[in-house]
Amino acid sequence: MDYWLVLHGLKAYAQHNDLIGCRVKRPGLREPKLKQFAEIKKGDKVVYYATKNCVIVGIFDVVSDITYLEKDPYWNEIMVYSIRPAEMPPEGYYLDFRKLILSGTVKFDLFPESKKWYTYLQGKTCRKLTEHDYQIIKNNLKNPRYLIEKDKVKIIETKWHREEPPETPAMEEKTSTHDAIVESLYTIGQIFGYEAIKKPSVNDLRPPDKPFKAKDKTLDLAWKIFGLTHVPFEVQIHGSIPDLIYRLNLVHQWSLKMVVVAEQENHDEIMEAAQTYPFAGKLVLITPKEIEKAKKDYKELLKLRQKIFA
Repeated sequence: MDYWLVLHGLKAYAQHNDLIGCRVKRPGLREPKLKQFAEIKKGDKVVYYATKNCVIVGIFDVVSDITYLEKDPYWNEIMVYSIRPAEMPPEGYYLDFRKLILSGTVKFDLFPESKKWYTYLQGKTCRKLTEHDYQIIKNNLKNPRYLIEKDKVKIIETKWHREEPPETPAMEEKTSTHDAIVESLYTIGQIFGYEAIKKPSVNDLRPPDKPFKAKDKTLDLAWKIFGLTHVPFEVQIHGSIPDLIYRLNLVHQWSLKMVVVAEQENHDEIMEAAQTYPFAGKLVLITPKEIEKAKKDYKELLKLRQKIFA
């Protein structure tokens, strides 16, 4: 028997509280996108972790072999296992996983550096647990110190289980929104009197004698401040947060501030991922709505400038 941490969301649990799933590698291919997901077996134990809320829903038994669903009404084309509750927090509560990890009272094998715990889970659907880690979670599942009331936890929709068709209006809207935000920031930079650069390479911000040679990386936008330093911008609509942090880390030494545009609900996740990096104090998070307001009202434009350079 193996132990697994499965990363889904409360929305997914509300849709199918008896299933865990992983999208297929490509349409029609009955293989999970994440190879490790196929290693789960009937009889294994699953710790169900809701990523956006950082809570443990409970511990479940895997009661089926892997199964292919061609067109689930919620999850579309997906590989799934059936699960059954084994150990649950008290009625009306979740286990606050973040609080447990950062408590200083336990040490997880999965998180060698507890302050960077979130980075070990980024981009994953599941992670194998040692028996040691599993027992920590099981032993604290009913510990009042780490419980959080369900009423205080807002269900935040995640995208892991939705495979959108490539030409849907929703995808087009996302793309145009990203491009429109970049275009707005480009214009705002010019209004402020800065040189605005679209899609700069990280080497455009680094000194010529310190180029990044491994792979060409680009940013969404940068303002060049009086020829002396830069303010890079990243518009985080549907990209990977670990990739975002990686790119920012390549240019932080030569940046006055570093701005990420993201919806408010994602700000905590981004800040948590960045908190152990040296540029955390330079990071400025703004919302698309703030940019939209700045385009229409000069007072809002001034507020945006003050927020970026505070």
